[in-house]
Amino acid sequence: MTDLASPPDPIRLRHRHLEKIAMAALNVGCILMESGAKAEVVRNGIVMVVSGLGAETIAVRIGYASISLTVRGGGDNTISRLLQVGHHGVNLQLNNAARALAVRASQGGMEPETIVEEVQTLRKITPKHHWVIVALATGLACASFGQLLGTDATAFLPIWFAGFIGQTIRHFMVLNKQNLFAMVAIVAFVSSAIGGLIAQLFGSATPEMAMFSSVLLLVPGVPSMNAQTDIMEGSPTLGSARALTVMMILVFLTVGVALSRAILMRFGANDVLLSHGLAHHVIFGGIAAAGFGILFNFSWRTVGWTAIGGGIALAVRTLGMDAQWGLAMSSTLAAAAVTVYVRLLYLLPVYVPTGGSMLAIAGCIPMIPGSSASHGLVGLMTFATQHGNYDVLLLGSSVASLLSVLFTIGGIAAAITLINEIIKRPSFPTL
Repeated sequence: MTDLASPPDPIRLRHRHLEKIAMAALNVGCILMESGAKAEVVRNGIVMVVSGLGAETIAVRIGYASISLTVRGGGDNTISRLLQVGHHGVNLQLNNAARALAVRASQGGMEPETIVEEVQTLRKITPKHHWVIVALATGLACASFGQLLGTDATAFLPIWFAGFIGQTIRHFMVLNKQNLFAMVAIVAFVSSAIGGLIAQLFGSATPEMAMFSSVLLLVPGVPSMNAQTDIMEGSPTLGSARALTVMMILVFLTVGVALSRAILMRFGANDVLLSHGLAHHVIFGGIAAAGFGILFNFSWRTVGWTAIGGGIALAVRTLGMDAQWGLAMSSTLAAAAVTVYVRLLYLLPVYVPTGGSMLAIAGCIPMIPGSSASHGLVGLMTFATQHGNYDVLLLGSSVASLLSVLFTIGGIAAAITLINEIIKRPSFPTL
Protein backbone atom coordinates (compact mmCIF):
# COMPACT_ATOMS: atom_id res chain seq x y z
CA MET A 1 0.00 0.00 0.00
CA THR A 2 1.52 3.30 -1.10
CA ASP A 3 1.25 6.44 1.07
CA LEU A 4 0.23 9.40 -1.00
CA ALA A 5 1.90 12.66 0.03
CA SER A 6 -0.46 15.54 0.72
CA PRO A 7 -0.35 18.19 -1.99
CA PRO A 8 1.28 21.50 -0.99
CA ASP A 9 -1.03 24.18 0.37
CA PRO A 10 -1.58 26.66 -2.50
CA ILE A 11 -2.37 29.40 -0.01
CA ARG A 12 0.93 30.32 1.63
CA LEU A 13 -0.55 32.58 4.30
CA ARG A 14 -4.04 31.82 5.48
CA HIS A 15 -6.36 34.31 7.16
CA ARG A 16 -5.32 33.40 10.67
CA HIS A 17 -1.69 34.13 9.79
CA LEU A 18 -2.52 37.32 7.91
CA GLU A 19 -4.52 38.52 10.88
CA LYS A 20 -1.50 38.15 13.17
CA ILE A 21 0.69 40.00 10.67
CA ALA A 22 -1.84 42.82 10.31
CA MET A 23 -2.25 43.23 14.06
CA ALA A 24 1.52 43.24 14.61
CA ALA A 25 1.96 45.98 12.02
CA LEU A 26 -0.96 47.99 13.40
CA ASN A 27 0.49 47.82 16.91
CA VAL A 28 3.73 49.32 15.64
CA GLY A 29 1.82 51.97 13.69
CA CYS A 30 -0.24 52.95 16.71
CA ILE A 31 2.75 53.33 19.03
CA LEU A 32 4.44 55.52 16.41
CA MET A 33 1.30 57.64 16.08
CA GLU A 34 0.78 57.96 19.82
CA SER A 35 4.38 59.05 20.39
CA GLY A 36 4.21 61.94 17.90
CA ALA A 37 5.15 60.60 14.46
CA LYS A 38 3.77 62.14 11.30
CA ALA A 39 1.63 60.12 8.87
CA GLU A 40 4.45 59.23 6.48
CA VAL A 41 6.55 57.69 9.27
CA VAL A 42 3.56 55.71 10.58
CA ARG A 43 2.79 54.38 7.11
CA ASN A 44 6.41 53.43 6.40
CA GLY A 45 6.71 51.66 9.75
CA ILE A 46 3.62 49.57 9.04
CA VAL A 47 4.83 48.63 5.56
CA MET A 48 8.24 47.62 6.93
CA VAL A 49 6.68 45.26 9.47
CA VAL A 50 4.31 43.66 6.94
CA SER A 51 7.16 43.14 4.46
CA GLY A 52 9.44 41.63 7.10
CA LEU A 53 6.72 39.14 8.06
CA GLY A 54 6.39 37.95 4.47
CA ALA A 55 3.15 39.61 3.40
CA GLU A 56 2.23 42.45 1.06
CA THR A 57 0.63 45.75 2.03
CA ILE A 58 -2.42 46.56 -0.09
CA ALA A 59 -3.76 49.65 1.69
CA VAL A 60 -3.09 51.70 4.82
CA ARG A 61 -5.56 54.26 6.08
CA ILE A 62 -4.30 56.46 8.90
CA GLY A 63 -7.01 58.31 10.77
CA TYR A 64 -6.82 60.42 13.90
CA ALA A 65 -8.59 57.85 16.09
CA SER A 66 -7.76 54.60 14.29
CA ILE A 67 -5.54 52.95 11.68
CA SER A 68 -6.81 50.37 9.19
CA LEU A 69 -4.67 47.98 7.16
CA THR A 70 -5.26 45.51 4.34
CA VAL A 71 -2.59 42.88 3.68
CA ARG A 72 -2.26 40.08 1.13
CA GLY A 73 -0.58 36.73 1.58
CA GLY A 74 -0.70 34.47 -1.44
CA GLY A 75 -2.74 35.04 -4.57
CA ASP A 76 -5.96 36.87 -3.76
CA ASN A 77 -5.99 35.95 -0.08
CA THR A 78 -6.38 39.27 1.80
CA ILE A 79 -7.52 40.49 5.19
CA SER A 80 -8.37 43.91 6.62
CA ARG A 81 -8.03 44.92 10.24
CA LEU A 82 -8.45 48.13 12.25
CA LEU A 83 -6.87 49.22 15.53
CA GLN A 84 -7.81 52.20 17.69
CA VAL A 85 -5.17 54.87 18.36
CA GLY A 86 -4.73 55.93 21.97
CA HIS A 87 -3.83 59.30 23.45
CA HIS A 88 -1.79 61.47 21.08
CA GLY A 89 1.37 62.74 22.71
CA VAL A 90 5.06 63.34 22.04
CA ASN A 91 7.59 60.86 23.43
CA LEU A 92 10.88 60.84 21.54
CA GLN A 93 12.49 57.93 23.38
CA LEU A 94 9.43 55.73 22.81
CA ASN A 95 9.21 56.87 19.19
CA ASN A 96 12.86 56.02 18.53
CA ALA A 97 12.42 52.60 20.13
CA ALA A 98 9.36 51.94 17.96
CA ARG A 99 11.27 52.95 14.82
CA ALA A 100 14.10 50.60 15.77
CA LEU A 101 11.58 47.78 16.26
CA ALA A 102 10.13 48.41 12.79
CA VAL A 103 13.62 48.18 11.29
CA ARG A 104 14.34 44.87 13.06
CA ALA A 105 10.98 43.49 11.97
CA SER A 106 11.67 44.46 8.35
CA GLN A 107 14.84 42.34 8.36
CA GLY A 108 12.83 39.16 8.91
CA GLY A 109 13.17 36.43 11.49
CA MET A 110 10.56 37.79 13.92
CA GLU A 111 7.16 36.35 14.68
CA PRO A 112 4.01 38.55 14.81
CA GLU A 113 3.36 37.57 18.43
CA THR A 114 6.90 38.63 19.36
CA ILE A 115 6.40 42.05 17.77
CA VAL A 116 3.14 42.63 19.65
CA GLU A 117 4.80 41.61 22.90
CA GLU A 118 7.72 43.97 22.25
CA VAL A 119 5.33 46.86 21.59
CA GLN A 120 3.66 46.26 24.94
CA THR A 121 7.06 45.96 26.62
CA LEU A 122 8.25 49.24 25.11
CA ARG A 123 5.25 51.02 26.57
CA LYS A 124 6.26 49.80 30.03
CA ILE A 125 10.07 49.94 30.07
CA THR A 126 10.96 52.94 27.88
CA PRO A 127 12.67 55.44 30.21
CA LYS A 128 10.62 58.48 31.24
CA HIS A 129 11.56 61.53 33.22
CA HIS A 130 9.88 61.74 36.62
CA TRP A 131 6.74 63.85 36.51
CA VAL A 132 8.17 66.34 39.03
CA ILE A 133 11.20 66.95 36.79
CA VAL A 134 8.90 67.34 33.79
CA ALA A 135 6.70 69.82 35.67
CA LEU A 136 9.71 71.87 36.81
CA ALA A 137 11.17 71.89 33.30
CA THR A 138 7.82 72.85 31.77
CA GLY A 139 7.38 75.72 34.22
CA LEU A 140 10.91 76.90 33.44
CA ALA A 141 10.12 76.75 29.73
CA CYS A 142 7.02 78.90 30.27
CA ALA A 143 9.01 81.42 32.31
CA SER A 144 11.66 81.55 29.56
CA PHE A 145 8.88 81.97 27.01
CA GLY A 146 7.69 84.93 29.07
CA GLN A 147 11.14 86.50 28.88
CA LEU A 148 11.05 86.16 25.10
CA LEU A 149 7.64 87.86 25.06
CA GLY A 150 8.83 90.81 27.13
CA THR A 151 7.84 90.06 30.73
CA ASP A 152 9.99 91.62 33.45
CA ALA A 153 12.24 89.70 35.84
CA THR A 154 9.68 89.97 38.64
CA ALA A 155 7.25 87.77 36.70
CA PHE A 156 9.79 84.97 36.12
CA LEU A 157 9.19 82.99 39.32
CA PRO A 158 5.37 83.41 39.29
CA ILE A 159 5.23 82.09 35.72
CA TRP A 160 7.55 79.19 36.62
CA PHE A 161 5.37 78.24 39.58
CA ALA A 162 2.15 78.58 37.57
CA GLY A 163 3.58 76.41 34.77
CA PHE A 164 4.67 73.82 37.34
CA ILE A 165 1.17 73.65 38.82
CA GLY A 166 -0.43 73.53 35.37
CA GLN A 167 1.76 70.66 34.18
CA THR A 168 1.13 68.77 37.42
CA ILE A 169 -2.62 69.04 36.92
CA ARG A 170 -2.28 68.00 33.28
CA HIS A 171 -0.12 64.99 34.20
CA PHE A 172 -2.68 63.53 36.58
CA MET A 173 -5.65 64.35 34.34
CA VAL A 174 -4.00 62.58 31.40
CA LEU A 175 -3.08 59.69 33.70
CA ASN A 176 -6.75 59.36 34.64
CA LYS A 177 -7.81 59.62 30.97
CA GLN A 178 -9.81 62.82 31.40
CA ASN A 179 -11.28 64.63 28.41
CA LEU A 180 -8.56 66.52 26.53
CA PHE A 181 -10.49 69.76 26.08
CA ALA A 182 -11.79 69.84 29.64
CA MET A 183 -8.21 69.37 30.82
CA VAL A 184 -7.01 72.26 28.64
CA ALA A 185 -9.69 74.63 29.99
CA ILE A 186 -9.01 73.69 33.63
CA VAL A 187 -5.22 73.96 33.33
CA ALA A 188 -5.50 77.25 31.43
CA PHE A 189 -7.76 78.74 34.10
CA VAL A 190 -5.65 77.63 37.06
CA SER A 191 -2.25 78.44 35.54
CA SER A 192 -3.22 81.85 34.19
CA ALA A 193 -4.88 82.82 37.47
CA ILE A 194 -1.86 81.78 39.53
CA GLY A 195 0.66 83.38 37.18
CA GLY A 196 -1.17 86.69 36.84
CA LEU A 197 -2.17 87.01 40.48
CA ILE A 198 1.26 86.20 41.96
CA ALA A 199 2.96 88.43 39.39
CA GLN A 200 0.74 91.29 40.54
CA LEU A 201 1.48 90.57 44.20
CA PHE A 202 5.21 90.60 43.41
CA GLY A 203 4.81 94.04 41.83
CA SER A 204 5.37 92.97 38.23
CA ALA A 205 4.67 95.52 35.51
CA THR A 206 3.63 92.73 33.11
CA PRO A 207 0.94 90.71 34.94
CA GLU A 208 -1.29 90.13 31.94
CA MET A 209 1.54 88.78 29.83
CA ALA A 210 2.45 86.60 32.81
CA MET A 211 -1.05 85.10 32.55
CA PHE A 212 -0.56 84.20 28.91
CA SER A 213 2.99 82.93 29.44
CA SER A 214 1.82 80.61 32.21
CA VAL A 215 -0.38 78.61 29.83
CA LEU A 216 2.07 78.23 26.94
CA LEU A 217 2.66 74.62 28.02
CA LEU A 218 -0.76 73.94 26.46
CA VAL A 219 0.06 75.40 23.03
CA PRO A 220 -0.04 72.40 20.63
CA GLY A 221 3.20 73.09 18.79
CA VAL A 222 3.98 69.56 17.56
CA PRO A 223 0.40 68.72 16.48
CA SER A 224 0.13 72.01 14.57
CA MET A 225 3.39 71.28 12.75
CA ASN A 226 2.40 67.68 12.02
CA ALA A 227 -0.99 68.84 10.74
CA GLN A 228 0.51 70.99 8.03
CA THR A 229 3.24 68.47 7.24
CA ASP A 230 0.68 65.68 6.82
CA ILE A 231 -1.35 67.79 4.40
CA MET A 232 1.76 68.73 2.42
CA GLU A 233 2.87 65.10 2.24
CA GLY A 234 -0.43 63.71 0.95
CA SER A 235 -2.43 62.88 4.10
CA PRO A 236 -5.06 65.66 4.09
CA THR A 237 -7.63 63.75 6.16
CA LEU A 238 -5.31 63.18 9.11
CA GLY A 239 -3.79 66.64 8.72
CA SER A 240 -7.23 68.26 8.78
CA ALA A 241 -8.23 66.26 11.86
CA ARG A 242 -5.06 67.34 13.64
CA ALA A 243 -5.61 70.96 12.60
CA LEU A 244 -9.19 70.87 13.91
CA THR A 245 -7.95 69.42 17.21
CA VAL A 246 -5.36 72.21 17.45
CA MET A 247 -8.10 74.79 16.86
CA MET A 248 -10.31 73.27 19.56
CA ILE A 249 -7.40 73.22 22.02
CA LEU A 250 -6.78 76.91 21.39
CA VAL A 251 -10.46 77.69 21.89
CA PHE A 252 -10.63 75.91 25.25
CA LEU A 253 -7.28 77.42 26.26
CA THR A 254 -8.71 80.84 25.51
CA VAL A 255 -11.88 80.09 27.49
CA GLY A 256 -9.79 79.21 30.55
CA VAL A 257 -7.61 82.31 30.29
CA ALA A 258 -10.56 84.61 29.56
CA LEU A 259 -12.46 83.28 32.57
CA SER A 260 -9.60 83.84 35.00
CA ARG A 261 -8.94 87.24 33.45
CA ALA A 262 -12.57 88.29 33.84
CA ILE A 263 -12.81 87.08 37.43
CA LEU A 264 -9.47 88.12 38.84
CA MET A 265 -8.04 91.00 36.90
CA ARG A 266 -8.22 93.46 34.07
CA PHE A 267 -4.68 94.53 33.40
CA GLY A 268 -3.69 95.16 29.80
CA ALA A 269 -3.04 98.87 30.06
CA ASN A 270 -0.58 98.37 32.92
CA ASP A 271 1.68 95.99 30.99
CA VAL A 272 4.96 97.55 29.93
CA LEU A 273 6.69 94.91 27.83
CA LEU A 274 10.48 94.91 27.73
CA SER A 275 12.71 94.63 24.67
CA HIS A 276 15.90 92.58 24.96
CA GLY A 277 18.95 91.96 22.83
CA LEU A 278 20.25 89.01 20.86
CA ALA A 279 22.09 87.26 23.72
CA HIS A 280 19.00 87.38 25.96
CA HIS A 281 16.84 85.77 23.27
CA VAL A 282 19.42 83.07 22.50
CA ILE A 283 19.77 82.08 26.16
CA PHE A 284 16.07 81.95 26.97
CA GLY A 285 15.21 80.42 23.59
CA GLY A 286 17.60 77.58 24.38
CA ILE A 287 16.18 77.13 27.88
CA ALA A 288 12.60 77.08 26.57
CA ALA A 289 13.46 74.51 23.89
CA ALA A 290 15.26 72.32 26.44
CA GLY A 291 12.28 72.49 28.79
CA PHE A 292 9.93 71.31 26.07
CA GLY A 293 12.47 68.63 25.15
CA ILE A 294 12.13 67.21 28.66
CA LEU A 295 8.34 67.47 28.36
CA PHE A 296 8.60 65.43 25.13
CA ASN A 297 10.75 62.81 26.91
CA PHE A 298 13.97 63.53 25.04
CA SER A 299 17.01 61.83 26.53
CA TRP A 300 19.29 64.13 28.52
CA ARG A 301 21.88 64.05 25.74
CA THR A 302 19.28 65.05 23.16
CA VAL A 303 18.00 67.83 25.43
CA GLY A 304 21.39 69.53 25.04
CA TRP A 305 21.16 69.42 21.25
CA THR A 306 17.60 70.76 21.52
CA ALA A 307 18.79 73.73 23.57
CA ILE A 308 21.31 74.58 20.84
CA GLY A 309 18.52 74.37 18.26
CA GLY A 310 16.35 76.74 20.28
CA GLY A 311 19.23 79.19 20.57
CA ILE A 312 19.81 79.09 16.81
CA ALA A 313 16.11 79.64 16.16
CA LEU A 314 15.90 82.74 18.37
CA ALA A 315 19.19 84.12 17.06
CA VAL A 316 18.05 83.97 13.44
CA ARG A 317 14.57 85.26 14.24
CA THR A 318 15.91 88.16 16.31
CA LEU A 319 18.31 89.17 13.54
CA GLY A 320 15.45 88.95 11.04
CA MET A 321 13.19 91.11 13.20
CA ASP A 322 16.00 93.67 13.60
CA ALA A 323 16.28 93.73 9.80
CA GLN A 324 12.51 94.47 9.56
CA TRP A 325 11.67 91.17 7.86
CA GLY A 326 8.55 90.69 9.96
CA LEU A 327 7.62 87.94 12.40
CA ALA A 328 6.40 85.36 9.87
CA MET A 329 9.37 85.65 7.50
CA SER A 330 11.91 85.78 10.33
CA SER A 331 10.38 82.69 11.95
CA THR A 332 10.36 80.83 8.63
CA LEU A 333 14.05 81.50 8.03
CA ALA A 334 14.83 80.54 11.63
CA ALA A 335 12.96 77.24 11.23
CA ALA A 336 14.94 76.53 8.07
CA ALA A 337 18.20 77.20 9.93
CA VAL A 338 17.24 74.87 12.80
CA THR A 339 16.22 72.09 10.39
CA VAL A 340 19.53 72.36 8.55
CA TYR A 341 21.30 72.18 11.91
CA VAL A 342 19.39 69.01 12.82
CA ARG A 343 20.16 67.46 9.43
CA LEU A 344 23.85 68.17 9.94
CA LEU A 345 23.77 66.19 13.19
CA TYR A 346 23.57 63.05 11.03
CA LEU A 347 27.16 63.75 9.95
CA LEU A 348 28.49 63.47 13.50
CA PRO A 349 30.48 60.34 14.41
CA VAL A 350 28.00 59.67 17.24
CA TYR A 351 24.33 58.83 16.80
CA VAL A 352 21.94 61.61 17.80
CA PRO A 353 18.32 60.40 18.05
CA THR A 354 16.43 63.22 16.31
CA GLY A 355 13.13 61.41 15.81
CA GLY A 356 13.00 62.64 12.22
CA SER A 357 11.76 66.22 12.58
CA MET A 358 10.95 66.09 16.29
CA LEU A 359 14.19 67.70 17.43
CA ALA A 360 13.78 70.47 14.85
CA ILE A 361 10.18 71.07 15.93
CA ALA A 362 11.21 71.26 19.59
CA GLY A 363 13.86 73.82 18.67
CA CYS A 364 11.23 75.89 16.86
CA ILE A 365 8.58 75.76 19.59
CA PRO A 366 9.92 78.91 21.35
CA MET A 367 8.89 80.76 18.19
CA ILE A 368 5.25 79.62 18.32
CA PRO A 369 3.20 82.80 18.92
CA GLY A 370 0.94 81.25 21.54
CA SER A 371 0.29 84.52 23.33
CA SER A 372 -0.78 86.15 20.05
CA ALA A 373 -3.27 83.33 19.49
CA SER A 374 -4.73 83.79 22.95
CA HIS A 375 -4.80 87.59 22.60
CA GLY A 376 -6.57 87.27 19.26
CA LEU A 377 -9.19 84.82 20.51
CA VAL A 378 -9.78 86.76 23.75
CA GLY A 379 -10.18 89.92 21.67
CA LEU A 380 -12.78 88.28 19.45
CA MET A 381 -14.65 86.98 22.49
CA THR A 382 -14.65 90.48 23.99
CA PHE A 383 -15.82 91.96 20.68
CA ALA A 384 -18.69 89.45 20.52
CA THR A 385 -19.97 90.62 23.93
CA GLN A 386 -20.22 94.24 22.82
CA HIS A 387 -23.80 95.01 21.88
CA GLY A 388 -24.44 98.03 19.71
CA ASN A 389 -21.15 99.82 20.43
CA TYR A 390 -18.57 97.64 18.72
CA ASP A 391 -14.86 98.40 19.04
CA VAL A 392 -13.57 98.23 15.46
CA LEU A 393 -9.97 98.70 16.58
CA LEU A 394 -10.28 95.69 18.88
CA LEU A 395 -11.64 93.61 16.02
CA GLY A 396 -8.81 94.71 13.75
CA SER A 397 -6.07 93.96 16.26
CA SER A 398 -7.59 90.56 17.11
CA VAL A 399 -7.81 89.50 13.48
CA ALA A 400 -4.28 90.78 12.86
CA SER A 401 -2.98 88.71 15.79
CA LEU A 402 -4.65 85.54 14.50
CA LEU A 403 -3.36 86.12 10.96
CA SER A 404 0.13 86.59 12.36
CA VAL A 405 -0.20 83.26 14.18
CA LEU A 406 -1.47 81.51 11.04
CA PHE A 407 1.31 82.73 8.78
CA THR A 408 4.02 82.22 11.39
CA ILE A 409 3.09 78.62 12.17
CA GLY A 410 2.53 77.94 8.48
CA GLY A 411 5.94 79.35 7.60
CA ILE A 412 7.70 77.32 10.30
CA ALA A 413 6.06 74.06 9.22
CA ALA A 414 6.68 74.77 5.53
CA ALA A 415 10.36 75.49 6.18
CA ILE A 416 10.83 72.26 8.16
CA THR A 417 9.12 70.18 5.45
CA LEU A 418 10.97 71.79 2.54
CA ILE A 419 14.40 71.43 4.13
CA ASN A 420 13.64 67.79 4.94
CA GLU A 421 12.74 67.23 1.29
CA ILE A 422 15.91 68.96 0.05
CA ILE A 423 18.28 67.30 2.54
CA LYS A 424 17.06 63.72 2.62
CA ARG A 425 17.89 61.63 5.66
CA PRO A 426 16.48 58.24 6.72
CA SER A 427 13.43 58.42 8.96
CA PHE A 428 14.33 55.10 10.57
CA PRO A 429 17.63 54.20 12.25
CA THR A 430 20.15 52.00 10.47
CA LEU A 431 20.78 48.96 12.63
